[in-house]
Amino acid sequence: MTAITAQLPDAPERERAATTFDRNVVVTAGAGTGKTRLLVDRLVNLLMRDPEVKLTQTVALTFTNKAANEMKMRLRERLESYIAARLDSAPASPKDEEIHGELRALMERYHLSKERLDRRALEALRQVERSEIGTIHSFAATLLRLYPMESGVDPQFIEDDGTRFERLFDELWGVWLDQELSRQSSRQEEWKGVL
Repeated sequence: MTAITAQLPDAPERERAATTFDRNVVVTAGAGTGKTRLLVDRLVNLLMRDPEVKLTQTVALTFTNKAANEMKMRLRERLESYIAARLDSAPASPKDEEIHGELRALMERYHLSKERLDRRALEALRQVERSEIGTIHSFAATLLRLYPMESGVDPQFIEDDGTRFERLFDELWGVWLDQELSRQSSRQEEWKGVL
């Protein structure tokens, strides 16, 4: 937990969410409240607590591609900052001080030397781009492509990012309305009752 996070009223809950692994943790909060930070904290704690855990064997899901990319970027930056940090010298900036605090907390919590922590961070850093950090939709697509026979889905399918639906809706909504509300519609009387 950082000095800034420690000052928040929900600091104990954040700490628990980042370090509890014997059960699922559900986090609901508004935009800009630190959910992505918490997910990165949770991933870091998971990777540091157990040398057997590999980032490529972990799933971290969020709702948007933007949030997933942000999570990957922040995780990469955090791991790089841990590896670059020198604990044998005073922090040069408030950001360095925050990193030093995080490192010391991780080392104490998981009984790690800086060298062992660096090795785990480097291993995770090498796996970031191959990790399953993404959206629920991208994860489902991965599973469908892995098991096309079982899912009955063509493995060459193309995911809809929402724009295809919008385009089809724009194209077909007017056609549907014209058909439904025309004098030739078999449901003309039903529509009169509704409208």
